[in-house]
Amino acid sequence: MANAMSKLKGPKFIQYFQPVIDGLRDLGSSAKPNEIYAWIIEHNDIPKEEIEALNKGGQSKFENRVAWARFYLAKAGFIATERRGVWVLTERGREQTLTHDQAYELFRAIHDSFQRASPISSDARTEDAAASEGADNASAPDDTAFLNQDAVQEELVSILRSISDKGFEELCARLLRHIGFENVKVTGQSGDHGIDGEGYLLINRFVRTKVMFQCKRYAGAVQTKELRDFRGAIQGRAERGIFLTTGTFTKGARDEAARENATAIELVDIDRLLELLIEEGLGVRETKALTIDHDFFRPYHKSGAHE
Repeated sequence: MANAMSKLKGPKFIQYFQPVIDGLRDLGSSAKPNEIYAWIIEHNDIPKEEIEALNKGGQSKFENRVAWARFYLAKAGFIATERRGVWVLTERGREQTLTHDQAYELFRAIHDSFQRASPISSDARTEDAAASEGADNASAPDDTAFLNQDAVQEELVSILRSISDKGFEELCARLLRHIGFENVKVTGQSGDHGIDGEGYLLINRFVRTKVMFQCKRYAGAVQTKELRDFRGAIQGRAERGIFLTTGTFTKGARDEAARENATAIELVDIDRLLELLIEEGLGVRETKALTIDHDFFRPYHKSGAHE
């Protein structure tokens, strides 16, 4: 599939429009992302190098392209996304079969709707190339965001930047425990080169890796030197490090964190920190109200007609 598709017009993720639909249809009209990734790999001839390739952010290019395909299919009304990360084929999507040209036109229509606020290039090939490169290096948007998420995140940023340094260290330790770390303790003290805590991440039932972390509560951008100093402090003392901040990281800092043949450092900036707090329900509570979604049940009334 990939060799033939690579010569076709449009961003590379377009080639996954129909496989995502086919996979969902074959899996009973709903599936989790990992199930779709596995189904596509099993049923399509995708080169190993494409499956294993990583983008600039360290994400799987293959998985990110499939996620972008889902995003556009959702915008077209072919797929819906449930809160717990389940992709669902809509009634419209169940009967859909797209040729590459149709998939390209679908992409163009949706993509152009995003660009109407600014001038659109007359060179479609240049714009397609830019869209393809941008999609490969940026995560597909998440349609599961809460209606008031922007306002909540803005308030969370203010709160996180106003708590004490010690409080931020303790909050980071609590967050790490929530996402699977064990024996986490805050060790921050002067003279320890910025190491604020340590813990262990369980890889499997027999293997665990030691991690040290640093917490920087401020609004600026972490510089390359700070990453180098942190790596120097954990070298030989931990298998990897985590640098958490209420700010951001410069490009140089990100490059330094990803440097080959050096102790790995994971970066958690303010955006990722907010995502994790919301995912884990730390400092935020989801208020619930029930209403019957009649559209949800409609396809199941008709399922028998297709058998």
